Amino acid sequence: MKKILIPTNFSRNINVAINYVTELLKEEYCEFYFLNTYSYDVSGLNAIELLQADDAFFDEPKEESLRQLGALVEHSTLDSDNDKHSFYAISENSGLIESIKTNVEKIGIDLVIVSGNSNKTVGKNTGMILEKVRTCPVLIAPPNTSICKGLCITIASDFKLGINTLEIDRFIKTFKNTKLDIEILVLEEQKNLTAQVASNLESLSTYLKQLLEKESNIEFIQSGYGLKEYAASHNDHIICIIDKKTDLLRKIGFYKSNVISTIGKLRTNTVLTIHQ
Repeated sequence: MKKILIPTNFSRNINVAINYVTELLKEEYCEFYFLNTYSYDVSGLNAIELLQADDAFFDEPKEESLRQLGALVEHSTLDSDNDKHSFYAISENSGLIESIKTNVEKIGIDLVIVSGNSNKTVGKNTGMILEKVRTCPVLIAPPNTSICKGLCITIASDFKLGINTLEIDRFIKTFKNTKLDIEILVLEEQKNLTAQVASNLESLSTYLKQLLEKESNIEFIQSGYGLKEYAASHNDHIICIIDKKTDLLRKIGFYKSNVISTIGKLRTNTVLTIHQ
């Protein structure tokens, strides 16, 4: 039984993401958990006013969260004709990132699904999830995403560092009953490969061959524009981006992951982020 977490603020795009992932996982036994977090608007209230707040002040945000989650679970259950799928709701008075991290660990989540947008920039919540949630693969499904007959994944990297295959393995095993093809996209021209890059590439290729029992196609392109062009011509592929380990400057917010800017270029593709 695979466990999928879908954070939601009930935007219109969430239904697209739900339909996409349930179709993608139609051959798998899955539990889908819809997560909504809420808070209380205490801005402008002093301590006495907060102490005097009636029950309605605290009950209304929770009740509204549960109402919309209940409607989402009901709609998804009625809309699904797949007896392999079940849907659940989680409503918490908590910060979004804290709640995702807690539930990933507590439930044993295999995959976090985020609904994307059609803009060039990554939304604030999505950006925070990509920066802070690093114990589980994160899949971003844009509003116009499409599914091919099988599952096609392209792992795109410059391969200057070795790839952590644990999250790739975790993601692939989520689709153990689904036809799967994986391609490798090297963001460097073949003639310019260093010995280290060649070694890292060979290690990943060998791993995939053992896992899939077949060779994976390897393509070499120039980074930047070449990735955007590749993605546009492979619109039904899931583009897998590697998020490198965080260093001190990134942890204190001096800069953000390059994954965020990369996803902005791939807004028409579903993007999978795995962590170094």
